[in-house]
Amino acid sequence: MLDTIERIWPQIAPLQGARLREAVRSVPEHEWSQRARILLALATSHRSVGSTSRSAALPWFRAVDKSIRADPDSPLDVRVGYLVHLAATLRTLGNLETARTHLERARDLLEEDESFEISTRVDLSASFSLQLGLVRIHLGLWDEATFALSLAEGLATEHLSSAERVECHSALAFVAFQLGDFERAEEQADRAVRHADGTELMTSSFSALTHITRFLLLVERQSGSQDYDRQLRSLRISTRDTDWEAHAVFAEALGRHTAGSSIEALDLLGRVTRLVRGYTGDPVVATSAGILRAEALRALGELDEARDIVRELEPGQHHVTCPGRIEALTAFTAGDPRGALAALRECLALGELHSTRHMAPIFALVAAAESELGNPVASGIAFDRSLLVAANTGTSWPFRAFPREVVDRLVSGALERTQPASVVRLLERLDGATPQEAATLADPLSDRELVIVRHLATGATLSQIGTELFISVNTVKSHVRSIYRKLSATNRREAIARAVQLGLADAH
Repeated sequence: MLDTIERIWPQIAPLQGARLREAVRSVPEHEWSQRARILLALATSHRSVGSTSRSAALPWFRAVDKSIRADPDSPLDVRVGYLVHLAATLRTLGNLETARTHLERARDLLEEDESFEISTRVDLSASFSLQLGLVRIHLGLWDEATFALSLAEGLATEHLSSAERVECHSALAFVAFQLGDFERAEEQADRAVRHADGTELMTSSFSALTHITRFLLLVERQSGSQDYDRQLRSLRISTRDTDWEAHAVFAEALGRHTAGSSIEALDLLGRVTRLVRGYTGDPVVATSAGILRAEALRALGELDEARDIVRELEPGQHHVTCPGRIEALTAFTAGDPRGALAALRECLALGELHSTRHMAPIFALVAAAESELGNPVASGIAFDRSLLVAANTGTSWPFRAFPREVVDRLVSGALERTQPASVVRLLERLDGATPQEAATLADPLSDRELVIVRHLATGATLSQIGTELFISVNTVKSHVRSIYRKLSATNRREAIARAVQLGLADAH
């Protein structure tokens, strides 16, 4: 039995880790405790479907290391397998730098040692490429991740386990989404689902990036609440207590923010920060969370705090993490269209190298700024480019970041120009998304909310309002959330405009 386990453990460990451990332990310990492949199988079994502890594998990896040190002539599959699977475990624990170091050592061994048969070398290369791609995703190295994962995908059919194939397609889906290739993201996510459907893999960490990607696509496209809620449940189940949980919580925060609940988004972003605390290697999700935090604060009118956050952030590869976009949006919100255009200079210079995902809001920002500066031709060109990108990707929420009168003006101008059919359909949705509000509120503001909305209209920050009213900032946030809901507003500017329209606050 031990000989069989040594031969097939890479296929069964991810799916039946508990049964593998049970089978090994049914044999007297002295028969397997010195067999490196059995020890490696036991270590890897703790990263299987249903595993509850990410650190339980570490003692077994130490045993494998001890075995390798005792036998300098250990076979290549043991030495490389140890490094690759230990890197996978360390990745799940957030130790990204050490994981990358182990993978670099594994690559050196694969390139230097030509003593092993080609089929084993290819098996190891496939697993190595997959794990390298996953670490690179965490570090925001999108080009390098794509290269490694594409190599793994090319070898997947014959050289990866079923769990690894699901993980590979899931990772490629996530990378494609980040780069703005939504069609490829959907295609890879569908492939992952086809491999996982009907098995426990569907709700496991191996499918986590598929569920995150599908949820993010729903957020981008503002899909119905039924799909949203169902995908959110799948996302939470598959990422709980995994290294992808921070990405999942970030995705949920993005969903709350785009739905107009910026305060709830900030609460979720605090959880992201706690989840990645202690991670090594500068995880990209921390930067993403910082950018979204700045965007949420801008929506709440905390412009100075938003600027302070953005100034500390650097753009990522292909501007997948793009602080310039939020800096520009903050400047525009503050009434500085020239500052908005200046903040976008680097983004526009990248051209097609910029993540397509952010180009719709970037061109929309240019259009809004040029419109405010009295340049209708430049504004129209930029808005048409924004519409074309949005129509191709299926997204519409970036336009919701602007005051309704700005969107109405841009949409009205675009409807007068000849547009492709896909853009016309998008314009019709946008045109219907900004109806005139009723003159009265179905759910009136409370006395406390009236006081707070009048303070908001003066430009006071949430902390200043709390100090003035002798209440905590969290209490102010709760009232602001209720004010936004009752006024059908998604940000401070909309709430103030609606309150002024209804005579609830004075314009300042």
